[in-house]
Amino acid sequence: MDTLVAGGVSIAYEVAGEGPRGETVALLNGIAMSMGHWKPVAAALAASGFRVLLHDMRGQLLSDKPAGPYSFEEHARDLLALLDATGTELVHLVGTSYGAEAALCFARDFPGRTASLCMIDGVCELDAVLVAAVDSWKRAALSDPSLFYRVILPWNYSPEWLAANSGFVASREAAVASLPREYFEAFVRLCDAFLAIDLRKDIARIRTPTLVAVAEFDILKGERFAKVMAEGIAGAHYRKIVGAGHAVVIEKPGEVSRLILEFLGSIGSTKGPGQEEAS
Repeated sequence: MDTLVAGGVSIAYEVAGEGPRGETVALLNGIAMSMGHWKPVAAALAASGFRVLLHDMRGQLLSDKPAGPYSFEEHARDLLALLDATGTELVHLVGTSYGAEAALCFARDFPGRTASLCMIDGVCELDAVLVAAVDSWKRAALSDPSLFYRVILPWNYSPEWLAANSGFVASREAAVASLPREYFEAFVRLCDAFLAIDLRKDIARIRTPTLVAVAEFDILKGERFAKVMAEGIAGAHYRKIVGAGHAVVIEKPGEVSRLILEFLGSIGSTKGPGQEEAS
């Protein structure tokens, strides 16, 4: 792991793979993720010849957690500084959930540095249920770490995954409960940044090749949100990943990897948005 100071904030990052293709993919975390959650996907991309850039955003586990407020525009500037520091001129952006929204903001603000955009389980706007869910996460995060983890569980995972991974859930709950208070305070600031999102007016400005993907059983940021973005971005591809919940990067990393590689391989084609499902 390396660190970069951007705007006075230390950002933790890693580069995986030598990238014989000469292309870099940046994997952008969901709100409660750390870059380690991407490791199976990063390994698959690196094995296919891509250079892979991972980082924890300001406020996330391995990076500094300055006093807020945070914003997606700030996350985009941090990523730009990271690209400059690693000698990356163009980047393929892949983000899940909070990372999808950060990727969308980067593509909007820095189109000349964006080779393509892949958004997994992201949104460009809010609804009342999403606001209520995130508000409950904030309250639980400041109340009790174990309660916090239990509150976010049903929003993030499919029923099948939860039934099959009770041991992992228990160990993860213990790990979350051991995190310092500053982690949870920073998480709340990240939530506040998300609750300020208003990107629907901006999606028509995106001109880079784009994939919008959504997990079949995502009850947090589901198909309705994904279709708004797929229909609003010219030429966007649309895919559904079957049998997974919102945390699809954790539930089905192999399927996520395949979808990303298929999309990157398709760039330059004239095929418009599709409705195929990944199985």
